[in-house]
Amino acid sequence: MLEVIGNKILIFWFENFASNVTAIELNEEVILIDSSLYPEKLKKIIDLVQLRTKKTVKKVFLTHHHPDHSFGAIFYEKLEIILSEKTLMKLFEYDDDLLKKISEESEFDFSNLQKKLSKCKFNVFRKDNLNTSSKTVISGITLGGHTKDSTIYKIYPENIVITGDIIVSEIHSELNESNIDNWIKILEELKKQEINIIIPGHGRPGDKKLIDNQLNYLKTFKAHGKDALLKKFKDYKYPELLLNFQ
Repeated sequence: MLEVIGNKILIFWFENFASNVTAIELNEEVILIDSSLYPEKLKKIIDLVQLRTKKTVKKVFLTHHHPDHSFGAIFYEKLEIILSEKTLMKLFEYDDDLLKKISEESEFDFSNLQKKLSKCKFNVFRKDNLNTSSKTVISGITLGGHTKDSTIYKIYPENIVITGDIIVSEIHSELNESNIDNWIKILEELKKQEINIIIPGHGRPGDKKLIDNQLNYLKTFKAHGKDALLKKFKDYKYPELLLNFQ
């Protein structure tokens, strides 16, 4: 699905609960936030964005290292990739066994990830990143929680937050790398902020009710464990690629 906000923000979200891709139209270009799992899928999104906006896509910002958010850009090879130092380090940690598992599950050969990484053009920041263009400000900050490198981006003056997998909508969260306590603190802090629209890592965009839903999910898991979580959220789906659910 393509959802357009204010004629300059294009959200690609998917009913099969694949990862979302957001395009933001600036003065001279369009930037992306997250890039999907497959390079061919990313190319189709870029072609559509460029056709609609008549502007080029040259840059992509990553929310975290998970393949369904980052591998599309890495294997597409044509974009400047803006990412946190922690995300870059995590990408270089993928070993052959895990890449084999990802390749089998996705039916795409990602085994040469390290070679692809060596060819990418990276723009790396430590903890936060600020980009301005005319009346648009994009502020990124690495918070952790879902993964150690999880980064959110806030778009001003619209007060739109792109959360990566810190918030997902109606799907199960990947928990194996998570710091649940920190994740809950991050969400509680986001509740206090002025936010008009939340673009989650997966699923339909929404308002701050998505924060409450994510908090309910995490607190259920923390208090009662996996079995209770699966029973309470039995209608939740699984994302396109789930490396490990626990």
